[in-house]
Amino acid sequence: MSSLPNSKSSFLRAARNCSALALAGAMVLPMTPVLAQDAAPAANAPAANTPVANTPATQDITAEPSFTVDYGEYDFLDGRDFFRKKSDALYTGDYNEMTVKGSGFTKEWREQHGTVVVYIAATQDRPGNTEPSTSMLRFEEGKDFTIEDDGTFDAYLKIDPNILESYYPLKEYSPDTTLEKVRYEIGILAEPKGQPQSTIQDIWARKNVIAYQGLNAKDYHPGTFSPMLKYDALKDTTKDQELLIQGVGFNGDLAGSKGMMYLIREKSTGSPVLAMSDMKYYQYDKENYTNFLEGGFAFITIKIPANTLDPSKEYVIEARSDYGYVSQTDKTLITPLVGYAPEHRGGYLTSMDLKFEGVQQFTRADVPDTRREYFSHSLTDEEKKQPATRGELVSLLYEKNDSPKVDLPEVSPWPDVKTDDPNYAAYIWAREKGVTFGWSDGKFHADAGISRATVAALTYRAAGSPKVQGVSSFPDVKPDSAFYREILWVTQQGIINPDTGTFEASQTVNRLELAWMMYYFLTEVTHPELLD
Repeated sequence: MSSLPNSKSSFLRAARNCSALALAGAMVLPMTPVLAQDAAPAANAPAANTPVANTPATQDITAEPSFTVDYGEYDFLDGRDFFRKKSDALYTGDYNEMTVKGSGFTKEWREQHGTVVVYIAATQDRPGNTEPSTSMLRFEEGKDFTIEDDGTFDAYLKIDPNILESYYPLKEYSPDTTLEKVRYEIGILAEPKGQPQSTIQDIWARKNVIAYQGLNAKDYHPGTFSPMLKYDALKDTTKDQELLIQGVGFNGDLAGSKGMMYLIREKSTGSPVLAMSDMKYYQYDKENYTNFLEGGFAFITIKIPANTLDPSKEYVIEARSDYGYVSQTDKTLITPLVGYAPEHRGGYLTSMDLKFEGVQQFTRADVPDTRREYFSHSLTDEEKKQPATRGELVSLLYEKNDSPKVDLPEVSPWPDVKTDDPNYAAYIWAREKGVTFGWSDGKFHADAGISRATVAALTYRAAGSPKVQGVSSFPDVKPDSAFYREILWVTQQGIINPDTGTFEASQTVNRLELAWMMYYFLTEVTHPELLD
């Protein structure tokens, strides 16, 4: 008999968060102070994101006030391992921890000039097709940081994702329009006591600005997949309409071979596609062998036929990629299709509940389950490739159902299973629950290999044979196919996830694949609370 994994925990090592966190420690850029308060900017002032002439920072309390910026470090996920990398920018779509070091801000200086404030603000200059951004953050001495007796300070700035705008609002939009990232600067204010807090207009006029420099501002760390969507309110649903969905943050190497598209369907498992967009094609990085969207932008229009949507129902917007080709000879892209559930006709990228009133600001969308990518298992590489067996499947189903106590008969109902078999209780449980009674020859055949169809059938019965709705998206799974209901259910639950557009019911399952299937059975069916 095939050996079984002997540790329940071996199937639970998964789900490491792949979001990159920005942590402190990176490049330092000193700045020359603005010597006169309330002074208008010089005619030849530097560009927004270009530092003015550098002057080394000093801790000499007699020196003019100055500051430096440390962009920090962040955790970068590569495969299953995290690495610390130096950051080179303010990433508006990610968490940041920056450090600003100042000198020359003595007590005497502050009594003369006012309270010291570190600010981050959008610059006044911007591209021509955009509206101004008024994004601004302020960090005040005594509240957010402390100034030492010698006039120095270390201001530790925590900046949450999306608290600063990433992109300028567009004045006009066309299909070829590219979003422009907001340009930012960081600087020091000295606000006299009794005066109102400085506005961004004050900063643009250089009122109370002591020193400033441009920030290198980006939306997301390279490779960080953090999609956000926005779209206008849906029009009269009784008429044909077009809905432009603006997506940003589609960064990194994207699934699929050709491109991605948006679709709309009712909010329930296995519901068919009601409307979908054209495909937005990827670009290909030959050096790194990756597929990507230029700038991480996914601006695509969905055409919604009249009476497709009912305002009384709930819908979801999904972004999905193609799967490539079924075979070398079949060059038809495996993409979602109107009228079919999309689960196995395109790779899932992200989703968002559809709101008829629209989503006016870029809003974080749901991202895929990362458990598969970071699943760790105790099997050796050789064991992973070995065929899984009926005995393993039944034993794991028994385990994932909390190994309930069963009354063991003194005589085995199968001639090829002894009562002292370590998995005897699991086999009896399966018989009593109707999962399997063995083969027609009266034997159990614990060492027999299993197919996807076998996994679907036994897993479905182990779950209590629940009600199933919907239709299959697989061209090789028809309503008259053997185990149609079981296959439909097991794929809707995500227990079996074929990486092509076909199910291939007769394909044998190896031990690693079975481990994955049982992990999803555990976390999606029997114990979903494990992921809370």
